[in-house]
Amino acid sequence: MFKKVLIILLLIITAFYVISQENIKIILSGIAIFLIGMHFMEDGFKLFSGGTLETVLEKFTKNLYTSVFTGFLTTSIVQSSSLISVIVISFLSVELISLTQGMAIVFGANLGSTTTAWIVAALGLKIKISMYAMPMIIFGVIFRFSKNNTYIGLGNILLGLGFIFLGISYMKDGFDTLRSAIDLASYSIGGIPGILLYILIGAIATVVIQSSSATMAIIITALAGANILYIDALALAIGANVGTTVTAVIGSLTSNQNGKRLAFGHFVFNIITGLIAVFLIYILKDFVDFLAPYFGIDEDNYSMKLALFHTIFNLLGIVILFPFIGFIVKMSKKFISIKVKKASKPKYLDNANIKIPYNAMVSIQKEIIHLYDNAQKAILHALSIHTSELKTKEDIKKIISKPVTRIDIDLNDIYQNDLKNLYSEIIEFTLISQQNMNKEQTEYIAQLKIASNIIVKILKDTRDIQKNMDFYLNSKNQSIKKEYLLIKEELTTFIFEVNQLKDTKHDEIEISTLIQVDKDRLQNLDIINSGRIDELIRNEKITSKMATSLINDSTNAYNICKNLLRIGNILFIRDEKLRLLGEADEVK
Repeated sequence: MFKKVLIILLLIITAFYVISQENIKIILSGIAIFLIGMHFMEDGFKLFSGGTLETVLEKFTKNLYTSVFTGFLTTSIVQSSSLISVIVISFLSVELISLTQGMAIVFGANLGSTTTAWIVAALGLKIKISMYAMPMIIFGVIFRFSKNNTYIGLGNILLGLGFIFLGISYMKDGFDTLRSAIDLASYSIGGIPGILLYILIGAIATVVIQSSSATMAIIITALAGANILYIDALALAIGANVGTTVTAVIGSLTSNQNGKRLAFGHFVFNIITGLIAVFLIYILKDFVDFLAPYFGIDEDNYSMKLALFHTIFNLLGIVILFPFIGFIVKMSKKFISIKVKKASKPKYLDNANIKIPYNAMVSIQKEIIHLYDNAQKAILHALSIHTSELKTKEDIKKIISKPVTRIDIDLNDIYQNDLKNLYSEIIEFTLISQQNMNKEQTEYIAQLKIASNIIVKILKDTRDIQKNMDFYLNSKNQSIKKEYLLIKEELTTFIFEVNQLKDTKHDEIEISTLIQVDKDRLQNLDIINSGRIDELIRNEKITSKMATSLINDSTNAYNICKNLLRIGNILFIRDEKLRLLGEADEVK
């Protein structure tokens, strides 16, 4: 109730100043337009990059140095550290990168976000930037009418840039007008108390606006209009950095555990960097004055000096904290432990991945492998085999030859209360994520859905033969027992070899040989065409009832093994196709 009242009160106060104070209205309009521009830019790069951002982040993060640089470069280009953070979280959720690499990318993204200050100080204040805003907005709208996602993305980027430039122009004009009405600089509080107060103001502004880039744009335009003193602007910049940690923490509340850990790393980095900047503020100020001429910055160009200060103290934070990334990761894991999920819960289906096609495909593929792992473990248990027993191919003969010790397992219960829920969530996730995919990517997802359906089917087929398997493997009739031992051996062999495809890399010759051998092995289960069933009946080695059960179960086993081959082909052999689809453009 208090929160609602507070929001209504803030809206009333804002409305009063918007109506009664022209300069405040212009400044707030500029902030609003700037934020809309940032939103359009972020959405635009998601569509326009067509998976390029994801590919770059995955390929160029092999070590911590390249991870930091990649985080810096990508954030500098897209002007959105939040977009990079979303991609990093989605990569962590499907285990494409480690948490240590993700933390290093976030460190680099912090430095990359300082380029906004350079853009505002260098372009927004020196030229009539609104002249370039209008053409960008016009062409941005035109491109948005396209049905091609790449052009829609380009349209959003142009709209974003246009609105950002327009917002900067409005803020600059607003602060110029405000100075003639009231001299805010005259209210400056000197010394350490003043610095701490302005740090607090910068932090609160960033929390309210939810964008450190927007806060920096406000600070720079206010400084350019002589509404604040240079030293106060430096403190505000530190506060903006500190405030963005609160934004990251709030954003991580609805994220997964890795998202929360990234937010923890972001928090640690910005807080420590902020503390360093506070203690060294006067030393850094003098250092900026010393470096300014080398960057072509005039002595009285405080906006550019502020941009340089913002970059230097973030760079200093990286230099100091880089050796401790591993320690920060360990601390994040200690404070934020991952809850072990039950088998029926998805491990990789993160909603953050839905709008990024490549990440969505990896999520779906890994979740179906998770589904397969649970299903094949249940199938082996139904065959009275513990997975720990099956480490090498030679183990299969040992398992078949030893006396059967039945494992009590209900496949119907596992399906109804475990795998069915996981299967449903996979299908729902694929249906939603396909809306953002091109034709080839959708076709690949269709194959993955087929694989998930097949996995459920083989579990049901195993359920149908489980009862007879348990009964006839303990039969005194050696002929029927031998046939069911053969079924058990073939099912176990096929599961083992599909698992081999999953766990190891094979070249094309090895794969084709393996598949051909498995296809030949399928004939062992073709009891009708091989003539074995006729021989068993004719020689009265089995009864007609046994024969009927054997025919049905051999057919089911044949289908299970054939479907295991299909699963292996879709999930493990064709894995390279996923990479190619991820690197392709969103729309051809």
